[in-house]
Amino acid sequence: MEQSAQVISVAVTHPSSHSDAPKIEAIELVAGPTSGKGSLKTSKLQLNQTTLAFFLMGILVGLPTMPITTAAAQMFEGITGVYGICLSLTAAISSFAGPMIARYVPYDVCNIALTLASALAYVISTLPDPLGNPTGFNKTGPVIGTMLAGFVYAFGTQNYLSVAAFFPSEAVIALSVGSGLSIILGAGVFIGLMNGAFDNDWRRCFLVFLPTTILMPFVWYFMFDKKRRTAAELFRKRSLQKPSGSSNSSDVESDRQANNGEPTDEGSNSTDNDGVRVTRVLRPGFGPNRTRVGMLWKKILPQYVLPLIICTTCAIFCLFGIAPTLHTLNRFEGGPKGDLEFQLVFFAYGSAQFLFSVLVAVKPVPIVWIWTGIEVALTAIALAQLWYPFLNHFWVWWVIMFMVGGCVGGGVTNTNYRISQDMQKAGEPDEVRSFANSYAGLGNFGGDALGGALGLVIEAVVAKGLKPTP
Repeated sequence: MEQSAQVISVAVTHPSSHSDAPKIEAIELVAGPTSGKGSLKTSKLQLNQTTLAFFLMGILVGLPTMPITTAAAQMFEGITGVYGICLSLTAAISSFAGPMIARYVPYDVCNIALTLASALAYVISTLPDPLGNPTGFNKTGPVIGTMLAGFVYAFGTQNYLSVAAFFPSEAVIALSVGSGLSIILGAGVFIGLMNGAFDNDWRRCFLVFLPTTILMPFVWYFMFDKKRRTAAELFRKRSLQKPSGSSNSSDVESDRQANNGEPTDEGSNSTDNDGVRVTRVLRPGFGPNRTRVGMLWKKILPQYVLPLIICTTCAIFCLFGIAPTLHTLNRFEGGPKGDLEFQLVFFAYGSAQFLFSVLVAVKPVPIVWIWTGIEVALTAIALAQLWYPFLNHFWVWWVIMFMVGGCVGGGVTNTNYRISQDMQKAGEPDEVRSFANSYAGLGNFGGDALGGALGLVIEAVVAKGLKPTP
């Protein structure tokens, strides 16, 4: 049984070579959940300036957390879940409150703040004394550095997802894929340096990543299309204005600037396709009868955030609760010794997250709950290893954690893609699509916080109740 669809009127303008006046035809497109003809074409990952810019930005906003994550077992020795709390709680707060607060901050200022926070995350994490305790171990520096990294990851993701609403749909996918690749780059480089030139000195390894922070403003100013950046900033300013029943002069001026000097009709969205200009009449934006908070609680949270938050909670619980606990209990044989065991597990997790995000970019999955169901099953298997170990070989566990990371990569990218496509097909205006996109990361980072908390509990409980394998 097909669901009802919304009919959107479209005016198509054909340039005429014989007259200054263009020829206008009226057509209709079907938007919404329908299998009939006329539905908007879905976008997949393509190589162009837009996808390259968002791909690089995805790497840069995710990179600070990755070497810090890989070094979690050394920075917070004995209680790796503390890392999960510091990073994930900060990320969850940033992703939940960020979209509401960021409306009041220019995108250029957000970029500068993210650049500075990235640099400080690396530097503060490496501070020795005088922030150290009497034994010389610094607890304050890693905690602050981890929180800064979590802020960059969460706020940066939601900030550029918000901007992506003013770019082609593949921008959202490119950002997710870049974020996945940052795990491989961060963990791979860190593990190589730790076991090579820097001889297990994780503080020196962090400083190697410091020069990458200057690339963030370069990508923003020189690779992001200037006209679309300007359009995003203009709509951000307009979102602060009190809604009214009709357009005023500032609205018309904003539309004119956002469309390269050409005025457009209020409530329409114009695109060019092979010389044919298509204007879609859009749904109304936010106002007295349609609020951001209402849309967040009624649509975004239950439809998109809930399945992803369950998925990421299970994944982080496995990574920062079960995995280090099994390492402490010496449950596996045939694997490396020492901290390299946890580092390889995290590398497997990150590699799979990137690979599956690419696969989803090529072939999206229509049902976001699929990834959640698989993740829950994998978590149950991992949790059973604490009391009833039946997967005793390390490399079998490595494959399990590879699949855990893969489900997160597929779930995050697929959710971002579904939000972008569903909002576009529904004929939502830019301000609504930008708001919805910005909350795409809430399920990811909210799950990180819950998973980190559960990981801390399982480490504390299991450390008292279970004996290590001889």
